[in-house]
Amino acid sequence: KGAAFVTGRIRQQARQAASVAAFFARMSKETPASSSGSRPGSRQISRKNSEAELGGQSPVLGGAGGAESSGAGGVEGGTTAGDRERKEGRDCPLLVLKVGTSSLMVSDESGQRVQLANVAQLVDLIGSLRRKGYWVVLVSSGAVGMGCIKLGLTKKPASVRTKQAVAAAGQSQLMRMYEDLFGTVRLQVAQMLLSQSDFLDKEHWSNVKATIMECLHLGLVPIINENDSTNTEELRFGDNDNLAALTAVQLEADGLFLFTDVDFLYTANPRADPDAKPFRIVPEPWALQVDTSSAGSGLGTGGMLTKIVAARTASTAGIPCGLINGAHPARLHTFLEYGIGASALQQAEAGAAAEGGEKPLPEGTYFMAMVVDKAVGDTRRWILSLPANTDLVVDDGCAKALAHHKSLLPIGILKVQGRFTRYECVKLIHRGGEIGRGIVNFTSEELSKIRGCHSSEFENILGYAVGSEACHRGNVILTVDPESLRSFDVPGKLPPTTPGGTPSTSSIRRNNSFS
Repeated sequence: KGAAFVTGRIRQQARQAASVAAFFARMSKETPASSSGSRPGSRQISRKNSEAELGGQSPVLGGAGGAESSGAGGVEGGTTAGDRERKEGRDCPLLVLKVGTSSLMVSDESGQRVQLANVAQLVDLIGSLRRKGYWVVLVSSGAVGMGCIKLGLTKKPASVRTKQAVAAAGQSQLMRMYEDLFGTVRLQVAQMLLSQSDFLDKEHWSNVKATIMECLHLGLVPIINENDSTNTEELRFGDNDNLAALTAVQLEADGLFLFTDVDFLYTANPRADPDAKPFRIVPEPWALQVDTSSAGSGLGTGGMLTKIVAARTASTAGIPCGLINGAHPARLHTFLEYGIGASALQQAEAGAAAEGGEKPLPEGTYFMAMVVDKAVGDTRRWILSLPANTDLVVDDGCAKALAHHKSLLPIGILKVQGRFTRYECVKLIHRGGEIGRGIVNFTSEELSKIRGCHSSEFENILGYAVGSEACHRGNVILTVDPESLRSFDVPGKLPPTTPGGTPSTSSIRRNNSFS
């Protein structure tokens, strides 16, 4: 099994790198090349594609970085007219709702059964939102649970093959239930079963987005689930919380709502710790640290940690997130009354008003969106959906430059962790925590040789000409507030240390579980 998993992971990375390279090659046809050259032994490429192949000028946004200092270069990017019009041209505000198995079903000694009251309330809520002019996309788990009910199984199967077969049996039953219930509120549904491979290729990713949007234009309620009956381990999202967050990012949703079996996010599991305190508003999801070690229900695949990660993912793209008890889905209206789905400035004003006692808090946990000072276009949203299993550790000056929308240059890289190919997605690590994601223009072997070096030395070190940027600014998305990175006044190769010789992290908060 270990060898099969490693082989699958290698195949996944190869597919991802190939799809990114293919996307860059297609886009480079619209970008004139300014230089040529090729490495010895490499395949011959056209003059138009030479810049992309050498890792220089990015074919996504175009334009090379500027001055090379403190590990990054480039000029500050701005919001394009297309970015502004894409969301403004949408007919209705769009919400993504995710319901898990723990909200849909209950398990006891007699087996599993559907919580019809919860499902009926959810359907009624969506009907109410549609009448108010909202577009709604539902991400629903439950295929395996419904399959267990259909086949009379008292426990979720442990075998992967059996689980896939049970999911195949249960998915049709799940959709039949939704078809019947949504029909009572005069709504029709559409089913979409996805795998992570649907997000690896930019063109395929865009096609999925277009299909969902067309369903909404036709008045349908898209119901999305992971394709549990055919997905292999390396092609899984891991859980539907992650799928819901990536769908919200993909669709540029106005809000993401996660239904669970508790009222709030707590400092610890309230069932095990009576002193656990609820979080009502989380202004900085990327910096949140809570105890999520306790196990969840036996039916689902996720837990509270996956919901926190999903909230961070959405927040990074400027999308607020709400955590609601699935037994009371109508509580979502309190989030809308509070201002979720409004502009970032309006959300901040609503938070200040609530803290001052002027406005009632939403009935659940509200993860505020990160205030982004530039548009998050489709390319950056796509990058956020790519799996990232390798790291680039950067210095203070590089982190500060990235916060000012500069490109990442090898001179600011302290360490290369893991193996990757060109055009693969990597995590950007600073002082022990993730600060962003980027598409890398070099292999791990190349970056290990030229990290910390000036671009004038690259050809002598590698033996062939290459571009200057490790990651172009257009292919980088930050996962923390840029202001937290701009506070560094003196760029340095190494983080400051305490008198005991250990790195100091007091000046900035980081999460270490964003993935």
